[in-house]
Amino acid sequence: MHRMAENVVVVTGAEPRQVLDVLGALDGAGSLELRAAAIVHRDADGALSLDHETGDAVSFTERHPRLGALVTLLLGPIDTLLFGNQLVSLYGAAEQSPEELAIGHLARTVPAGGTAVIADVDEPDPGLLDARLPGATLARRPYADVEREIDATREGSAENG
Repeated sequence: MHRMAENVVVVTGAEPRQVLDVLGALDGAGSLELRAAAIVHRDADGALSLDHETGDAVSFTERHPRLGALVTLLLGPIDTLLFGNQLVSLYGAAEQSPEELAIGHLARTVPAGGTAVIADVDEPDPGLLDARLPGATLARRPYADVEREIDATREGSAENG
C-alpha cells in the first residue's frame, strides 16, 4: 500500500464534468479518495466564481469546510465579507511573501475566461489521475501547505482588522 498524499489539485484544459466523472470513478475504485471538488470559472476581469452546480461559497464551505476555506479565499467579494477588507490581493501577496506561494500558484492556474475543477484528494499515485486526463493541465500543492497559508491569511487579516 502506497502512502497517501493529500493534495489540492486544480485541473484546467478539460471538460469539468469529465474531470468530476474521472475523480468519481477513481474514488469508487479505491484508487484515490475524493474529499471534495468544486468547479470554478474565472471571468475576463479575473474574478473567480463557483459553478452553479457547486452552489454558493457559503453552502459549499458548510459541506466541505477544508476545501471551502481555499475556494472562499480564491473567490473575490465573498472573501472580503468573511475576512474583512484587509485581505491582501493574492497576486500581490504571492509576489512578496513566500507563505502565499501555493495559494498564489493555484489561483494563477485558472486563466481569464477559463474553467477549472479544484479538488481535495488523497492520492497514493498522482500519475493515476494525470493518466486518466490526457490533454488536461494539473497543478498540485500539498494540502498541508495550502492549509498553512489559509491560516496565515486569517491571522494576518485578524491582526489588521
